[in-house]
Amino acid sequence: MTIAAGYVCLEGIVLCADTQETTGYTKNNTEKIRQMCDQGLCVAITGAGDTELIETVGERIQHALFWEYSPCVMRMPDDVRDIIQKEISSSFERYIAPYSGFPRDDRPGCDLLIVVSVKNEVNNYECLFKASGTTVRQIEYGGDCVGSGLILAKSLLERFCNSFMDLDELVLAICYVMFQTKKWVDGCGGNTDLVISSYKRDLFGNIASPDIESLERQFETCEDTVNLLLTDLVNPNRSDEWIEWRISHARKDRERVVEALYGEGSRLLETLKRMATNRPIPTKPSVSQTSKGQQ
Repeated sequence: MTIAAGYVCLEGIVLCADTQETTGYTKNNTEKIRQMCDQGLCVAITGAGDTELIETVGERIQHALFWEYSPCVMRMPDDVRDIIQKEISSSFERYIAPYSGFPRDDRPGCDLLIVVSVKNEVNNYECLFKASGTTVRQIEYGGDCVGSGLILAKSLLERFCNSFMDLDELVLAICYVMFQTKKWVDGCGGNTDLVISSYKRDLFGNIASPDIESLERQFETCEDTVNLLLTDLVNPNRSDEWIEWRISHARKDRERVVEALYGEGSRLLETLKRMATNRPIPTKPSVSQTSKGQQ
């Protein structure tokens, strides 16, 4: 079972998936995002469903995209979608249609999320596609999910993400969506694989799993603090002084979280800086800055 999500913002696309794979009573971690880059074309594919079918169809799509790619030929997103559609239709006829008479739970099937980024002399764009059944559609705004946790994940995407976010903000928000989905949906778990695509910032690649694990640990810390604050805010027995103390406590927790995530040598900080637009990433103020602020 899998949860995978993709989201489009003005600065790029974020694609992510959990890594837990379940076979019977056995669980293990495995990478679920297929990636390849060459001559200005980058492709990332993930999906939910039958593992072997995802791998087979993903490989066919990847091969077709690179086979028909030329850095000197203009090819628009609609052309890319047509290539993917052709492979999806062919794969359906070959691998799924023969089992149409089987009970629903016994039929093979897969849903895919596909990121295609093109940056060369004649093309500069990136697209997110969702392939489900025999259909392929481009997600031009917002995001979508596939897998067993899609109901929760889609509601969280709607709540925490929007297409006008800066890319670094979107990465943090979608990591939180994955954190919550893995926490509450049985069958989703493991680490989070995350791929960022932004031709504007010349980015296509992963955030390291240990950095995301560290981020998730801090989410857990922050959740405990926020939950206590929320319950106190609606409690008529809590005084204003108590609420001020709780807010002060939350502020101190935030300082510890920022220090843990973005301390000296933080790889996550360096990655987010590459994605940031016009804002500095918050860091712990130096002694001189603190002194100046108190004057």
